[in-house]
Amino acid sequence: MKKIKLSVAALLIAGVGFAQTQCVGVTKDSNQCKNITKNVNKLCHIHNPNYVKKAKIKSVVCSGITKKNNNCKNKTKNLSGFCHLHIKND
Repeated sequence: MKKIKLSVAALLIAGVGFAQTQCVGVTKDSNQCKNITKNVNKLCHIHNPNYVKKAKIKSVVCSGITKKNNNCKNKTKNLSGFCHLHIKND
């Protein structure tokens, strides 16, 4: 019984250490938002007016040539246009 109480106490202490709280924003239906956030202002990404979405980099087909003189078919997000096999490390 002692082991169970200690393990429950340890789990509760560990959960508090992450400092996650429920969003204080209100939905369109006037209910409290159920998203969990780590932000200091206690707003999730939906209700935070200062949230900036990360820009997505579009993937392209590698511009490299294989040993058999075929075009490489690997996809890459590298700005050079080459995959990890064809980037020149000078």
